[in-house]
Amino acid sequence: MKVYLIGFMGAGKTTIGRALAARLGSPFFDLDELVESAEKMSIKDIFAQQGEPYFRKRERDILRSTHYLDHAVIATGGGTFTFEENIQFIQSEGFSVLLSAPYNLLRSRISDKAAERPMFRDDVAAHELYNTRIRYYKMCDTTIDIRDDDTPMEIVERILLELPKKRARRTS
Repeated sequence: MKVYLIGFMGAGKTTIGRALAARLGSPFFDLDELVESAEKMSIKDIFAQQGEPYFRKRERDILRSTHYLDHAVIATGGGTFTFEENIQFIQSEGFSVLLSAPYNLLRSRISDKAAERPMFRDDVAAHELYNTRIRYYKMCDTTIDIRDDDTPMEIVERILLELPKKRARRTS
């Protein structure tokens, strides 16, 4: 089974993804890290030098490569699940989990790293982007509400309860 983690910047897709993959005994992949590795530059630099359309094409291409995986946990980028072809691909390939956190929590998590995030230009623009993306995010198979005091393992356990029972591989 492939589990795709969806959510806005700062939702914890990478942190939760690593912990979930370890719990399931599955490999973990982070789309943003894979794009950076393939391009040999940061996402911020890709946006600055090549532009967002180029980044989105590379992101889509790498997302498509997950088709060849039997099982994995994949952390998507914050904008991955806002493109119809990506939504359809993820829905056909695996189980999508929205890590849904209130905007104020996301903003507090991102604030120190905002300069590295090309889509987090300023608070007003980021909040508008968040509101725009929510309608796409709600197309996920399940939603896990994230609270400030949740630990990664608590979130992982809640995700495990939501996975389709007949396909989930659990390890203790």
